[in-house]
Amino acid sequence: MAFEREIIEARLALDLIPSSDMPKLAWDAMEAGLGGKYIRRLGALDSPTYFQVMEVLPQATQEMGLVKIDRGQAALRLAKRRAKEILESGEDPLRHTRDFERLWIDAGYPKELTAVGTLDDEVYIARGNQSDAKIREWIVRQLLDFVRTKPA
Repeated sequence: MAFEREIIEARLALDLIPSSDMPKLAWDAMEAGLGGKYIRRLGALDSPTYFQVMEVLPQATQEMGLVKIDRGQAALRLAKRRAKEILESGEDPLRHTRDFERLWIDAGYPKELTAVGTLDDEVYIARGNQSDAKIREWIVRQLLDFVRTKPA
Protein backbone atom coordinates (compact mmCIF):
# COMPACT_ATOMS: atom_id res chain seq x y z
CA MET A 1 0.00 0.00 0.00
CA ALA A 2 1.38 3.38 -0.95
CA PHE A 3 1.35 6.13 1.64
CA GLU A 4 -1.91 7.93 0.90
CA ARG A 5 -2.77 10.14 3.86
CA GLU A 6 -6.51 10.35 3.26
CA ILE A 7 -6.93 6.60 2.85
CA ILE A 8 -4.71 5.78 5.83
CA GLU A 9 -6.62 8.24 8.02
CA ALA A 10 -9.87 6.60 6.95
CA ARG A 11 -8.62 3.06 7.52
CA LEU A 12 -7.29 4.04 10.97
CA ALA A 13 -10.60 5.68 11.91
CA LEU A 14 -12.47 2.49 11.05
CA ASP A 15 -9.89 0.18 12.68
CA LEU A 16 -9.15 -1.46 9.33
CA ILE A 17 -5.40 -1.72 9.80
CA PRO A 18 -4.51 -4.68 12.01
CA SER A 19 -1.61 -4.46 14.44
CA SER A 20 0.38 -6.87 12.29
CA ASP A 21 0.24 -4.37 9.38
CA MET A 22 1.39 -1.35 11.38
CA PRO A 23 5.12 -1.86 10.70
CA LYS A 24 4.34 -1.81 6.97
CA LEU A 25 2.50 1.47 7.45
CA ALA A 26 5.65 2.89 9.04
CA TRP A 27 7.82 1.55 6.20
CA ASP A 28 5.51 3.13 3.62
CA ALA A 29 5.74 6.43 5.50
CA MET A 30 9.53 6.24 5.48
CA GLU A 31 9.56 5.41 1.76
CA ALA A 32 7.40 8.51 1.26
CA GLY A 33 10.14 10.59 2.88
CA LEU A 34 8.67 10.87 6.36
CA GLY A 35 10.72 10.16 9.42
CA GLY A 36 10.76 10.39 13.14
CA LYS A 37 11.60 8.43 16.24
CA TYR A 38 8.11 6.94 16.61
CA ILE A 39 7.74 6.05 12.93
CA ARG A 40 11.02 4.13 13.23
CA ARG A 41 9.87 2.45 16.45
CA LEU A 42 6.61 1.41 14.79
CA GLY A 43 8.49 0.09 11.76
CA ALA A 44 10.84 -1.93 13.96
CA LEU A 45 8.08 -3.93 15.64
CA ASP A 46 8.04 -7.62 14.77
CA SER A 47 4.59 -9.28 14.89
CA PRO A 48 3.34 -6.53 17.19
CA THR A 49 0.45 -6.86 19.59
CA TYR A 50 -2.28 -4.26 19.83
CA PHE A 51 -0.72 -2.93 23.03
CA GLN A 52 2.75 -2.58 21.51
CA VAL A 53 1.28 -0.62 18.61
CA MET A 54 -0.79 1.62 20.87
CA GLU A 55 2.35 2.63 22.78
CA VAL A 56 3.76 4.37 19.70
CA LEU A 57 0.91 4.87 17.23
CA PRO A 58 -0.38 8.25 18.52
CA GLN A 59 3.08 9.81 18.24
CA ALA A 60 3.85 8.03 14.95
CA THR A 61 0.63 9.29 13.35
CA GLN A 62 1.53 12.78 14.49
CA GLU A 63 4.95 12.45 12.85
CA MET A 64 3.21 11.22 9.69
CA GLY A 65 0.95 14.26 9.64
CA LEU A 66 -2.19 12.17 9.98
CA VAL A 67 -5.31 13.61 11.59
CA LYS A 68 -8.21 11.89 13.29
CA ILE A 69 -11.43 11.88 11.31
CA ASP A 70 -14.88 10.66 12.26
CA ARG A 71 -16.18 7.28 11.15
CA GLY A 72 -18.71 8.74 8.71
CA GLN A 73 -16.09 10.78 6.89
CA ALA A 74 -13.74 7.80 6.89
CA ALA A 75 -16.38 5.52 5.38
CA LEU A 76 -17.22 8.15 2.77
CA ARG A 77 -13.57 8.39 1.69
CA LEU A 78 -13.22 4.63 1.37
CA ALA A 79 -16.55 4.18 -0.40
CA LYS A 80 -15.73 6.86 -2.96
CA ARG A 81 -12.34 5.26 -3.54
CA ARG A 82 -13.96 1.84 -4.02
CA ALA A 83 -16.61 3.24 -6.36
CA LYS A 84 -13.91 4.88 -8.50
CA GLU A 85 -11.94 1.63 -8.62
CA ILE A 86 -14.99 -0.31 -9.79
CA LEU A 87 -15.88 2.28 -12.42
CA GLU A 88 -12.33 2.59 -13.74
CA SER A 89 -11.57 -1.13 -13.79
CA GLY A 90 -14.77 -2.19 -15.51
CA GLU A 91 -15.39 -4.78 -12.81
CA ASP A 92 -18.90 -6.17 -12.59
CA PRO A 93 -20.62 -3.79 -10.15
CA LEU A 94 -23.13 -6.49 -9.21
CA ARG A 95 -20.32 -8.36 -7.49
CA HIS A 96 -19.44 -5.40 -5.25
CA THR A 97 -22.67 -4.09 -3.77
CA ARG A 98 -21.88 -5.80 -0.48
CA ASP A 99 -18.54 -3.94 -0.30
CA PHE A 100 -20.51 -0.75 0.29
CA GLU A 101 -23.03 -2.37 2.59
CA ARG A 102 -20.27 -3.76 4.83
CA LEU A 103 -18.55 -0.38 4.99
CA TRP A 104 -21.86 1.35 5.78
CA ILE A 105 -22.62 -1.10 8.59
CA ASP A 106 -19.08 -1.06 10.03
CA ALA A 107 -19.12 2.74 10.12
CA GLY A 108 -22.40 2.81 12.06
CA TYR A 109 -24.76 3.64 9.17
CA PRO A 110 -23.56 7.16 8.38
CA LYS A 111 -26.03 9.12 6.26
CA GLU A 112 -23.24 9.98 3.82
CA LEU A 113 -23.20 6.34 2.68
CA THR A 114 -26.91 5.59 2.50
CA ALA A 115 -26.96 5.93 -1.30
CA VAL A 116 -24.48 3.09 -1.74
CA GLY A 117 -24.91 1.29 1.57
CA THR A 118 -28.32 0.01 0.52
CA LEU A 119 -27.36 -1.01 -3.02
CA ASP A 120 -27.37 -4.72 -2.21
CA ASP A 121 -30.93 -4.55 -0.86
CA GLU A 122 -32.09 -2.56 -3.87
CA VAL A 123 -30.48 -5.05 -6.24
CA TYR A 124 -32.22 -7.89 -4.44
CA ILE A 125 -35.58 -6.18 -4.93
CA ALA A 126 -34.85 -5.23 -8.55
CA ARG A 127 -33.99 -8.80 -9.48
CA GLY A 128 -37.68 -9.58 -9.17
CA ASN A 129 -38.49 -7.71 -12.38
CA GLN A 130 -35.27 -6.42 -13.99
CA SER A 131 -32.51 -8.09 -15.97
CA ASP A 132 -28.98 -8.13 -14.59
CA ALA A 133 -27.90 -5.94 -17.51
CA LYS A 134 -30.39 -3.21 -16.53
CA ILE A 135 -29.43 -3.52 -12.88
CA ARG A 136 -25.74 -3.14 -13.78
CA GLU A 137 -26.51 0.03 -15.73
CA TRP A 138 -28.45 1.39 -12.78
CA ILE A 139 -25.61 0.57 -10.34
CA VAL A 140 -23.08 2.29 -12.60
CA ARG A 141 -25.27 5.42 -12.63
CA GLN A 142 -25.58 5.26 -8.84
CA LEU A 143 -21.82 4.95 -8.44
CA LEU A 144 -21.16 7.81 -10.86
CA ASP A 145 -23.60 10.03 -8.97
CA PHE A 146 -22.04 9.02 -5.66
CA VAL A 147 -18.49 9.76 -6.81
CA ARG A 148 -19.54 13.16 -8.14
CA THR A 149 -21.21 14.33 -4.93
CA LYS A 150 -19.30 16.79 -2.85
CA PRO A 151 -18.75 16.01 0.83
CA ALA A 152 -21.16 17.78 3.16
